[in-house]
Amino acid sequence: MTASAASGQASRPKEVLLGPDGQPVSNNEFRDYSLSDPLRRDPFTRTVTADGTVELKLKKNRTEGAAAPAFSVTTIDGKNLSAAKLKGRVVALNFWFIGCPGCMEEIPKLNALSAKYAGRAEIIFLALSTDPPAALREFISKVPFNYQHSASARETIALFGSKTYPRNIVIGKDGKIVYWRSTVKAWEQFEKVIDAELAK
Repeated sequence: MTASAASGQASRPKEVLLGPDGQPVSNNEFRDYSLSDPLRRDPFTRTVTADGTVELKLKKNRTEGAAAPAFSVTTIDGKNLSAAKLKGRVVALNFWFIGCPGCMEEIPKLNALSAKYAGRAEIIFLALSTDPPAALREFISKVPFNYQHSASARETIALFGSKTYPRNIVIGKDGKIVYWRSTVKAWEQFEKVIDAELAK
């Protein structure tokens, strides 16, 4: 007799977390993906198999697989970047603003991620902030954030339909969105997506 049976408690059924493709995902990735679209009320389905296993399967995010909007921005150092110019490269986007607690928490991890790809011309790390240029420059002078930056980018962010911050997006070489998350816990998944796109 098991300890749980002896105490009169039923054993908890086995739980399996699955991505939209039916493959197992980590707890962190399940959380990141299920919270990536706040407009979705039911981000996953729940199925109980014959042996009592509970399968939680994520529903496909409505944004991933869609073409990225035709955006164009100017960075705070005067560089013009557009979706058309960046096609053929992998683009890691971050939407943020000064004073956003989740955004602040991510900056060191985003710096570490971008550092892994330093010197690789086929990928660009670009942060779009709602803050004005002067405020953004002052902040970055005190808190290093090693992405390229565009200020006062609210209109460009709106093109993506994003209403929550932070937002992390990866656009593949073909111009389609392949990663769409808000806060990130599964950093290994973020890196895995980048690597897969760079390999194409």
